[in-house]
Amino acid sequence: MPSLVDFAYYGGLLLAGPFLLYKVARKRGRRHLAGLPERLGECERRAGQRPCIWIHGVSVGEIRAARTLVEAIERDLPEFEIVLSTTTSTGQEVAKRDYPGKRVIYFPIDFSWSVAKVFRAVRPDVVVLVELEIWPNFLQEAHRRRIPVALVNGRISSKSFRGYRLVRGWLFDPIGKIGQFFVQTQRYAERFAHLGIPQRQIHVTGSVKYDQLQAPEETDPAAIRADLGVREDDLVLMGGSTHPSEEAALLKAYLALRDEFPRLRLVLVPRHTERTNEVAALVRRELPLARRTERKAAGTSEPLAEGEVLLVDTVGELGRLYSCADLVFVGGSLIPHGGQNMLEPVMYGKPTLFGPHWDNFKEPVERLLAAEGAREVKDSGELLSASRELLRDPGAARAMGERGREAMIAARGATERTMQVMADFIRRRTAQRRQRRHARV
Repeated sequence: MPSLVDFAYYGGLLLAGPFLLYKVARKRGRRHLAGLPERLGECERRAGQRPCIWIHGVSVGEIRAARTLVEAIERDLPEFEIVLSTTTSTGQEVAKRDYPGKRVIYFPIDFSWSVAKVFRAVRPDVVVLVELEIWPNFLQEAHRRRIPVALVNGRISSKSFRGYRLVRGWLFDPIGKIGQFFVQTQRYAERFAHLGIPQRQIHVTGSVKYDQLQAPEETDPAAIRADLGVREDDLVLMGGSTHPSEEAALLKAYLALRDEFPRLRLVLVPRHTERTNEVAALVRRELPLARRTERKAAGTSEPLAEGEVLLVDTVGELGRLYSCADLVFVGGSLIPHGGQNMLEPVMYGKPTLFGPHWDNFKEPVERLLAAEGAREVKDSGELLSASRELLRDPGAARAMGERGREAMIAARGATERTMQVMADFIRRRTAQRRQRRHARV
């Protein structure tokens, strides 16, 4: 039977229908159709009778953050099969590459009927949500089936907190269907408590993202530079996970710095690969451009030409590419997006810059700024001045990078703290479910 939430969704679809059709009709919008049958419940039934843990991460960042958690589950709960889901197509690509042998599915669209079909196909014993994504029908279906739900690496922004306070206690209470909250900071714990979550269900364990960061010794920066076409004595300014307008700010800074630093190279890695043609056109108005995909297809590792900007238009490479940079700017932060993951370049000991919009990474940014292990720039002007300052003083740049890395290393251990509590929670709740099934038989 349709839920009240379904009727709200149907109404929203009617109102937003023309816009959605326009968005899908555009080339960029076709990614929204990826995996549509599976999103609507046409999901292949899981084979076998092993107990199952369903882990969901919205996109690339969340699914990568789950890596150490997956490894810990395989070690501590080997009897459980793991199924992973993502919402985005890029998340699917990364999950299938990073978790070979694991089943990866699209998260269902939150209609009660599509959610129920996927639950019947996956047959999970436990659901683990990475960070916080609330879908009322999904959580209601888990609750109806008495499937325990745990939130790991949990966080709740001030904006989301205000929103949940407004709607909680109305016709539905989805957040109350989550059984255990493993959160990153005491601030987030207090927010969940203010939403009515009992204190015994909230555990401050830190961020698992610290645990899954690669250490510098696990890469070969010289080999990566050679593969990119960057010479040994070049300086690399890398813009990672950039959004619209941020590439223009980096390009402007690069043009202003070239005369003083003739060996400086600019490497741009847009957050969304579907924007690469747009970014390429922007760069070509000022400078020659090389595309990563074209260089790989040609099998060339020839050095980049004078003034040539490298555009990385591939998926999943950014983490290791940071290791060859001399200075990094992390995007999604000069615009009110909330920031992208700045922990990877920091763990490589790279001097890292980001804009003032970092709400998505509030705890690590506060930790980094307190340690003077990264720098915030307010706008494109400060991006240029901070870049010039750090390029002029490599010793200060290295010291900043090392301070940041040390601050991140000190924050590790969230995965183990989470598993100490969650393994017992999973075993206990799974045993209870089996007892109920046997009692019905």
